[in-house]
Formats: sequence, C-alpha cells, structure tokens
Amino acid sequence: MIRGKFFHARILVIAALFFIVCGPDFFRPAVAAVRNVQQRSNEQREFASFVDGFLAGVQKEYGEPGMVLSAVRDGEILYLRGYGFSDSESGVRVDPERTMFRVGSISQLITAAAVMQLSERGRINLDEDVNVYLRRWKIPDTFERPITPRRLMTHTAGFDYKELETAAPTSADERNYSSFLQKKMPPRFAEPGVYYCPSNMGYSILGSIVERYSRMDFNASIKKNIFQPLGMNDSVFTPNDEEMKNLAAGYDKNGTKVPYEYRYDMPAIGMNSTASDMGRFMIAALSGGAIGRNRILGETHAKSMLRRHFSPHPDINGIGTGYIEKQVEGIRTLQQYGNIPGYSAFLMLIPEKNFGLFLAANASVVNFSDKLASAVVKRFFPVSADKKKPNIGADIAVYPDIQGYYRLNNISKKTAAKVAGIARDQISISMDGVFVVARHTRDDVPPSRWLPTEVSGDIFRMVGDDGFFTDEYMFFQRDELGAISALVVGGIENTCDKLSMPESYYWQIVILAVFTGTALVSFLGLFVGLTNNRGNFPWETGYASDTELWVISSFFCAMQLSFAAGMIISIITMGNEFRVFVPYQVKALFLIPLAGGLLLAWLWFRILTKLLSPDYHCLEKVVIISVAFLETGYMFFLANWRLLGFMF
Repeated sequence: MIRGKFFHARILVIAALFFIVCGPDFFRPAVAAVRNVQQRSNEQREFASFVDGFLAGVQKEYGEPGMVLSAVRDGEILYLRGYGFSDSESGVRVDPERTMFRVGSISQLITAAAVMQLSERGRINLDEDVNVYLRRWKIPDTFERPITPRRLMTHTAGFDYKELETAAPTSADERNYSSFLQKKMPPRFAEPGVYYCPSNMGYSILGSIVERYSRMDFNASIKKNIFQPLGMNDSVFTPNDEEMKNLAAGYDKNGTKVPYEYRYDMPAIGMNSTASDMGRFMIAALSGGAIGRNRILGETHAKSMLRRHFSPHPDINGIGTGYIEKQVEGIRTLQQYGNIPGYSAFLMLIPEKNFGLFLAANASVVNFSDKLASAVVKRFFPVSADKKKPNIGADIAVYPDIQGYYRLNNISKKTAAKVAGIARDQISISMDGVFVVARHTRDDVPPSRWLPTEVSGDIFRMVGDDGFFTDEYMFFQRDELGAISALVVGGIENTCDKLSMPESYYWQIVILAVFTGTALVSFLGLFVGLTNNRGNFPWETGYASDTELWVISSFFCAMQLSFAAGMIISIITMGNEFRVFVPYQVKALFLIPLAGGLLLAWLWFRILTKLLSPDYHCLEKVVIISVAFLETGYMFFLANWRLLGFMF
C-alpha cells in the first residue's frame, strides 16, 4: 500500500519535472492544430453562408435549373455543394460529388497539363515547330514564323476564329476527331506569336500530339495520366452510356433540354466533370502539380502553367497555358470560362492566396461569374488599394489614329460566319479633351474614360467615376508598318480588331438603308417606265423609258433581298445545324449573289451600249447609272462579309 503511494508520488514528481523542463512549448503544436481545425471550420461556415446567400439570389434572378460550386484553400476542400436539379423533369437533385457537368473551355487546362507532361519528359519542345510532331499532315507555311505548341496553348498561332462545322454528328466522329483535323482546320490570318485569337482547333492539334506520344486515344491518355493520379474518377472527355447517366441535363436560355453535342474540337471543349473532381484539380494546380504523394507534373512545370506566357504589353493581363490573367479588386487571378450548348462553367485560381473556385450550371449562359469572383475577393481577400490621382494637366501626346471603331476578334475573318459581326457590339474610340473615351454600341455598357500613362504611347489607364485610376489598362497594338491593327481592353481576352469605316456599326445601317432605298427606286423606276411607255404619262413626248434596264435592276434587287431574307430565316430556323454542317439548302442560297453579280455585269453592259442613244431621256440615264453604282457598291458589301461565294 505504501509502495503504491510512493509509485503515484513518483509519477507526479516526474510529470512536474517534465512540465518544468519542457514547459508549455511541448503542447503548443497540439494546441495550434486544434486552433487550425477550429479556424478552418469557421472559414468553411463563413464561406458557406456567403456563397449560399449569393447563389440563392442568383437562382431567384436567373432561374438556373442546377448548379455546383467547389472552393479550395491551402490544399483542402473549403466548400462543396450542389444547388437545384440535374434534371428538372425527373426532380433529380444535383450531387456535387457524382453529377457531371460539361465544362467547355476549362477542358483546355487539362489538355495543356497533358502537353506539359510531354514537355517535362522531353518528348516535345514547347517552342519547336509543331509540324515536327504531326504525322499525317502538316500546317501550311503561310507565314515565316512557325506555329509552336506554346503558341497553340496561348491562342497566338494566328488561326482564324472558327464556328462553322465544329460539332461532330456522332460519338464515333468525336472520338476519331484527329482524322478530321486537316479538313476542319481554319485558315491562318496573322503571323504566329503576335495576336491573341481564340482557336479551339489549335487545342485539337495538341490533343492529337498527346495521342501520338501516349499511343492511346485522347480520353484514355487523359484518364491514365491526369484523372487517375489526381483521383478524378468521375471526369471524362468521351463518356460511355454508363457515364452519361451521371451527366446533368443541359438546358437553353428558354429552359428547353439541349441534346448532347459531340465536338471535333473535343480536347478544347469536350470535358465532363464534377465539382468534387475539379476541386482536386485546383488543389494540384495550386500545390505544384500534386495531391499528397500523387503527382502529375513536377513543380517547375506546374508553376510554369500559372505564369504569363503571352501579353502584347507588360501592363496588359495576358495568358498562361490555358489560364487567362485577370485583375479582380486589385489581386491577380487566373480564370477560364466554359460555354457549350446547355452548360456553362467558370474557374478561378488565386495563386497568391492558394485559393481556387469552380462553378458550373446546366444552363447555356452563366453571366454572373464575374460578380461572384468580385464578391469573393472583396469579402475574403480584400486588398488595400493605393489609389493614384491622374495628372490631368500633363502634356502627353496622343496619336490621332487611335480613333475609330473596334470589335472583339472572336469572329471569323475568312468565312461566311463573319456576317455575324454586323450585329456584334463595337467600341468607338474618340477624343474628349484630354480623355480618350470608349463607347459601346450596346446601350447597357456605359462609356469609359482613359488617360495615357506614358508620353506619346499607346497604353492607357482607365479613370474611374471617382477621378482615380483603376486597375484596367487599354493598349493599341500596331503592325510592322506602325498602323494600329488591334485594341486590347483590360485583358488579353478582350482583343479587338480595328475596323475599316465601311465595317463600323453605323455605316452598316447606312449601307443597308441605302440599298433598301435603291431597291425601292429601282422598283419605282420600273413601274413609272412601264406606265410611261403605255402612254399614260405623255409629258415626255418623243421619249420612251428604258424598261429593259429597270427590269434587270429590279430583278437584281429582288434577288439580293430574297437572299437576305433566306439567310435570316435559315439562321433562325437552322442556326444550331451550322455547328455540325452547313445545310445544302443554305449553300444553294449563295448561288443568288453570284447570279446577281452576273446580272449586274449585264446591266452595266446594256447601260454602256445605250448611253449615247437619243431615244431615252438623259435624266433617266443619270438615275439608272446612279442605281447601278449603288448596286455595285452592295456587291462589295457582300464580298467584304464573305457572302459572295462559297466560303465555309
């Protein structure tokens, strides 16, 4: 009994000595761990409360059928939740861990990671001519500089923007996309490495290179080298029937179900994933290419993906390997948007804060992602802004040639799809005192004021309503001859082409109005001529009206008006089909302008043969010649918009 008391006393003495020697430092790691867990729990609750409130308002305003959101911080999932229904008809709720969404252009981040793996293993050189790695065909040497894998990843290869015939008719065609590449590649419009212009088909080239060097199809290669190491078990590029069961139904803006669209540019836009899987990808991207012991890239190449690889000016937000730089409330973020019929997605990384955010919806347009990004940064990563007041009185020269009209360059320049640009938003740049003012043709976008930041330069900084500089820069990009060829507003994704005056928004209205008036004059001339020749208008005794010329002119105008009406009806009724193929009946429509050109040539021939004839009044000759000149101008209008010929 006494021995037992001594034993307990010894234990107490040893414990006391241990505490005196080690002190409280021994317990601090455990206490810190408890505090970290508590802090993380508080962060999760705070983030959940904020996001739930934000998205509840969004669903009420926009009526999105279903959404998922995942957020990561410091290598862990901070938030993961689904909202609404994956199928509104059957009432199936969204599961953030199992429900797949199509993520559109976010797919490019995965393809870029696979290309970086090849670079890391020494299989390819990112700055080598890409033709070295193409086996079945070669890209034509249109320009002196070569197209490289890096330029394909940064959308600076100089390919024209392609919209027509990018969707595949069947799943088999999508899986075999690489065999269609040569036929589907868009033409080149610029020297590589000069301009940013989105090109999904450029990523399809990268996908074919991944296939060649992995010796397996693209989907299997990505599964083996990206998805499986990261535990992204519910992500796929070409889903089978079983995997399709987990895909949320897609809806258009009217709430109508959209069928699954197969794509020839599948490596750029065809990925399906869950919020949980995308959370794992974001963790790997922010953690040097690894999750725990599983690694897809070495730290050097993983960090390289997050740096800037192209920008036309140091002050302009550029592009990495698929990621687009964007300043949000004073902090650098990397973003990518994904839109494919029936689905929208958004991804944002903040490397400085080791934070990532992913959002997806089964609706065609998520137009609140910028608001969400701004709200998240303001709430959780506020930056004290060092506002700078512009020196309004500074004597800074501004080149007058910056004035004019500009339009986003995500529109075809070489095919008939260019005609969509007639109705696209344009930016007019003009001078207002010391300010450069950018005005949009859209009424919902207010004008903005900019000031130059360097003497006689082409880089400008926006001045906010409070009179201070913002983080937005505007850069006028010049070609080798010194002429302005492009405008970049804010970031690389807002690269605009400078337009000739005939392509400006208001000139389009004038041109179309003038041609409509010309058609009316032509029809009226035919009516008056026929009436006069019947003797009903006897005031020009001895003169006859040349009804032959008026018939030709009227027929020409009727043909062009019928072509315009046919195009409008085709776009309204068959617009979605253009992504798969241009219907034959639409191609047949393009015979009308060509036939009109021949008819116009005949009109001019007959005008010239009758020019000196005394049988017709000189005033009528002046009118018909004026009408013929205006009709000729309309043919140049059609040629400018690639509507004169079969340019598909």
